[in-house]
Amino acid sequence: MKKLAYIMIVSSLLVWSCSSKHDQPSATAESCNTTTCENPEHKHAAKGGQEHDGQEHGGKEHGGQEHGGQEHGGKEHEGQEHGGQAAQSFTAAEIKAAMNAHITMREENGVFTIKDEKTGEDLKLKFVKIHDPVRKIEGKGYFACTDFEVIGQSGKLYDLDFWLSPMDGKLKITEEKIHKNPVKTADGWEKKARYTFINDNPVEID
Repeated sequence: MKKLAYIMIVSSLLVWSCSSKHDQPSATAESCNTTTCENPEHKHAAKGGQEHDGQEHGGKEHGGQEHGGQEHGGKEHEGQEHGGQAAQSFTAAEIKAAMNAHITMREENGVFTIKDEKTGEDLKLKFVKIHDPVRKIEGKGYFACTDFEVIGQSGKLYDLDFWLSPMDGKLKITEEKIHKNPVKTADGWEKKARYTFINDNPVEID
């Protein structure tokens, strides 16, 4: 009889102890049975590790680029939008290069031959230099002035003018003209002009 009473007292004490711990928010979850615990403040560790270990969902949300490569492949407009060639502007070096190429092409054994329109004579000349600066004439292409020396007569110089125009992306000489001819003086040779320029146009001198 005494043993039965003792067992009943111990059982009552155990039930009261667990019930009081569940009523207190500060009680730890580990101190009670996780299977029967109904305390919302307790967070018991899930089986097999932490509740959220690392990322919530495996892998990357958007791996790499959202749109691989270019959104629009290649060029938007192939070919030319407008027909014809873009306007070109040539440098002084390009003008001189075209001049030198033309003179070399016109020479024969180093002799540049040009017909004098006034006298009808075929002049035999040797190239000396291109004057600086070469020029661009608006609406008329490009222009260069040069010195040529009479073969075998040192210092006897002709001043020749050349006009150039763009053709097929390159400069081509379109006109050759004797601007000044040599005249003998007491001091040697000097050049006498046959024409002057008015509004970029050659005008003969009487």
